[in-house]
Amino acid sequence: MATFTIDNLPGSEEEIDFSDLESRFAIPEQEETLENVVVVDNLPVVEPEKEDKLIKLLKKTFGKHGKVKENGIHMPKDNLGDTTKSKGYAFIELESPKDAQAVIRNLNGFPLSKAHVLLVSPFMDIEKFTEVEDKYHAPPAEPFTEHEHLRSWLADDYSRDQFVVYTGNKLNVYWNEASQAAEEIVSRTNWTEAYVQWSPLGSYMSTLHPKGLVLWGGPSWNKLIRIIHVGVRVADFSPSERYLVTMSQDPISLEKVNQSLGPEEQHQNPFTNDDEGNTICIWDVRTGTLLRSFASPVNQDGSAAKVTWPQFKWSPSEKYFARLLQGSALAIHEAPSMALVDKKNMKIPGIQDFAWCPKVITDARTGVAKPEMLAYWTPEEGNLPARVSLITVPNKALVRTKNLFSVFSAALHWHPEGHLLCVRVQRYTKSKKSRFTNLEIFRTSEKDVPVDVVELKDSAVVFDWEPSSENTRFAILHTSDPTRPPMNATGMTTVTARTNVSFYALERKGKVVKKESFKLLKTIENKSTTALKWSPRGRYIVLATLRTFPSYELDFYDLDFDQSAAAKSGEPGDAIASLATNEHYGVTDLEWDPSGRFVISSASVWRHPMEHGYILWNFNGQELRNVPMDDFKQLFWRPRPSTLLTEEQKRDVRRNIKTYAKDFDEQDERKLHAADAELMAHRRRLITEWETWRAQVEEVLATETDQAIADGYKPPIVADSEDFVVDEIVEEIIDESEEIIN
Repeated sequence: MATFTIDNLPGSEEEIDFSDLESRFAIPEQEETLENVVVVDNLPVVEPEKEDKLIKLLKKTFGKHGKVKENGIHMPKDNLGDTTKSKGYAFIELESPKDAQAVIRNLNGFPLSKAHVLLVSPFMDIEKFTEVEDKYHAPPAEPFTEHEHLRSWLADDYSRDQFVVYTGNKLNVYWNEASQAAEEIVSRTNWTEAYVQWSPLGSYMSTLHPKGLVLWGGPSWNKLIRIIHVGVRVADFSPSERYLVTMSQDPISLEKVNQSLGPEEQHQNPFTNDDEGNTICIWDVRTGTLLRSFASPVNQDGSAAKVTWPQFKWSPSEKYFARLLQGSALAIHEAPSMALVDKKNMKIPGIQDFAWCPKVITDARTGVAKPEMLAYWTPEEGNLPARVSLITVPNKALVRTKNLFSVFSAALHWHPEGHLLCVRVQRYTKSKKSRFTNLEIFRTSEKDVPVDVVELKDSAVVFDWEPSSENTRFAILHTSDPTRPPMNATGMTTVTARTNVSFYALERKGKVVKKESFKLLKTIENKSTTALKWSPRGRYIVLATLRTFPSYELDFYDLDFDQSAAAKSGEPGDAIASLATNEHYGVTDLEWDPSGRFVISSASVWRHPMEHGYILWNFNGQELRNVPMDDFKQLFWRPRPSTLLTEEQKRDVRRNIKTYAKDFDEQDERKLHAADAELMAHRRRLITEWETWRAQVEEVLATETDQAIADGYKPPIVADSEDFVVDEIVEEIIDESEEIIN
């Protein structure tokens, strides 16, 4: 403002300069923005009398993910003379752009009803669409970037399998070899900071880190996807690797995530205010996008529930996933929308466990896929018996139910082909002082789902179906004392429990057998077995004593060893034979390779204090390789996807197995010779290098000698190299005698 005196006053108010005051006390202009407004399409078209009801529903739905402004829902209408109708879309104004983003992320694709799936988009996108030119201009073609094939390892010339080994702070991936040392593919230090895990079909290898999880793959083992979930402890893939579930012990905090990422990476934070406090996340594996987060489970009284893993179980088609809400309900969600089926939990008071049928069953006549199936059980309560129920999803129709009495506990075991469900029921005796087991086997593919019952005199603590579509057999581990032996801090039992192993098979109808039922094949008594490990191709099984200090037995069995003896006696159990009995000191884990030809037993530093490493066996129990490793932690075979061969092609392979075996033997012979040839070539290379070095040294010596002679050096005289004869007279006394003459 200009300075005025009594003699220099302004003539009018317009002459006064207020620019300095205006700049000092100016109110910054607020830029008008519509980033807090979203457009919601595919709404029901309603008349005025139903408009308020629809607005209330929208407020309730959108209010869960963001704060809607008062009178913030605007629905354009069509004037139809005497009445009006909504146009099927609406503009919703929220409190902030963050709320708008949360609404878009959570409700785009949300099924408001069966006929109306919401399409939610930013209002600002409309301005972009209005500025689009009428004439189409083709975008510039992006250069083609060839990506590595995630299943390239399946094309190996020798059909070898891979496995990963975690020792110390190093990860190594190997090709398995039967007759020589494993071939290393890649080795990296500090590749993981917790543990390593394969995806179900082997496309990805996942490693855990303080900031989250990383997926690796392809021939170059490049980083494919980075999942940001600070403090992640465990991860689980869906059956076909489309989705990934992660869980952290620390609730999600936007501030902590930003601090962990740092200023340069804060833009990668995938979470919003809606995710605050949650611990479980579901991600899209292909893009690394966060689909939804969930809170940790709680009990009915609101207290924190015991966490079990996996938290979510997936249907085989990956269209649905579900989790148990402790003792009260089953939450079944749809993928990829992540919304609840029918928008509500399925109330099942007392529910203890559930399991999906592992395979989508098709109708034999029409070839059409049947609805997916799920089984669950509830315990006894008051006068109500325990119950096993089968339902279909998504319609939740009851397929079969069966009441059970005097139940202590139950476990659900689906056959890999999905046509049988075994419920292993632990029951009390009449005196309530001891327990025994009944196996309730549901034939889910047959009409009315008949149930077979196998009664045992003692308790079955382990049940496992043979993973084969041709045989309907199972093995059980049973004992008179089901009490769990005491364990130390690392999970090793300190007492050897005596157990029995029994094999059962479905006896088919025939001239002698009038009714199909499960028949006992054979019982192997007085073992120390703690785990049953079937070959993934069936027939062979290892009875293993794992994580037990006093005993380390590995028993290899063949269930079809002597078919002629079984045919002669008429008893299928006579075909079962022991192939080998071995020991692996300190064994903690055992894994079959995907082909069923090899087994690896290992001793991990995480559980056993000494003699760490692994042993490679073939399917009949012959030791192929013993590999001690310091600080050995984990070993996992890389899974393979299901074969693409049809059943007819599989039968053709079995019919011509001798021809194929001959080809494979020749291939193994060539490979062995190739290894010998490589060794000889290496030796020849060493000899050639030596001869080359010697020639170079001789040449240098000759040059230095000539130079020395030129400088006056007199070399020592060397004898003439011509041949000459040397005569040498040798006297030899043959005999000597002495005579005295008088």
